[in-house]
Amino acid sequence: MLMLSMLHSLLSQVLSPPHLHTAVLLTPSGELVSASSEPTRPKDEIRIIAGLSGEVWHETKEQGYGMVDSELGRIIVLPVDEATTGPDQTFSDDHQPLMLLVLNATDAVEWEELQTKGRVLARHLAKPLSKFRAQISVSKSSLPSTTATSPAPAARA
Repeated sequence: MLMLSMLHSLLSQVLSPPHLHTAVLLTPSGELVSASSEPTRPKDEIRIIAGLSGEVWHETKEQGYGMVDSELGRIIVLPVDEATTGPDQTFSDDHQPLMLLVLNATDAVEWEELQTKGRVLARHLAKPLSKFRAQISVSKSSLPSTTATSPAPAARA
């Protein structure tokens, strides 16, 4: 069983307030799974980070990670996947990671430090989450079609 309280606890452990203040775990499609912040942030702010992170990931997944300096601070997006064994690992629409780990910090935290802390936590999360791959992975072929059809207009009398 996936314990959300355990995920929250692990995300909390990576934080070093006030500079590294937010950690978020989300699906590659952008669905929020868990988040931790110090000080506590409103859920709307966490959703903004999740949305921005999803966009960053979409644009940078071929590199295997994403980074952006934004109004919200520095944001790094890293894949959580047992298959990520090195910097050569790339992702595409056909091969998505299990989850995405997002760290948000002020510019007082160096990019290398964010990347190091994020990769350590991502590796730690990957093994237990990989047990749930079948439940949390969605193949491209199982997604519903985005083409909607309208019913034929009713005949007028």
